[in-house]
Amino acid sequence: MHWFFDPAFSERARSIANSEVTHFKSLRIRSGEQVTVTNGIGDGFVCKVIDPTSGAIEVLSRFQQRQNPLNVHLVQALAKGDRDEQAVQACVELGVTSITPWQSELAVSNWEGKESKGRARWQEIAISAMKQSQQAFLPHVNEVQVTSELRPIGLGIVLDPRANKVITDLTDDVREVTIVVGPEGGITTAELVVLQQHGFETFRLGQSVLRTSTAGPAALASILTTLRSW
Repeated sequence: MHWFFDPAFSERARSIANSEVTHFKSLRIRSGEQVTVTNGIGDGFVCKVIDPTSGAIEVLSRFQQRQNPLNVHLVQALAKGDRDEQAVQACVELGVTSITPWQSELAVSNWEGKESKGRARWQEIAISAMKQSQQAFLPHVNEVQVTSELRPIGLGIVLDPRANKVITDLTDDVREVTIVVGPEGGITTAELVVLQQHGFETFRLGQSVLRTSTAGPAALASILTTLRSW
């Protein structure tokens, strides 16, 4: 069953948002077909499509998806190409709670003057990944931040292959984590000092040095598995 997103959707709805009608067409949704619509805050609605052209639907039932008690926030450095976008997509599929774009010193990509456009792009990726993975909670994409603005929510982790601590050392009392992932060129010593002053600690995943596109998803999966929240 295909999933769709409409933030204003409720049991009284008789049609879906116009932005999703386009997806009805691309997915060749037919009259009488059942779909699921989520509002992104935990509610899901099983619906029958009345008219895929206009977006007219009938709500058949409502359910609530259980939210993971472990909140994991991703701070992802901007990266060249679409590597940062790959990280965002994978982390949403894995169940990340929120995402903060980070304009780090060594990042090749730069959002200066186009911050709103970049943030909107990441939010659209998050919406798509939420629907694809059939989740009812939409992670919020925050405004882009520089190093001096970053603060950890819960335990702050900076991924560093030189760190002594490993993510599998985490204990069960951890209920909220913020992961910082650097760009292709890495995190500078000065940035690391600032992050540590703000309460972040360095952790490594293992022996491998991962790309910025895979480090966040790998860390998220490791944390969820270690804390038995997946």
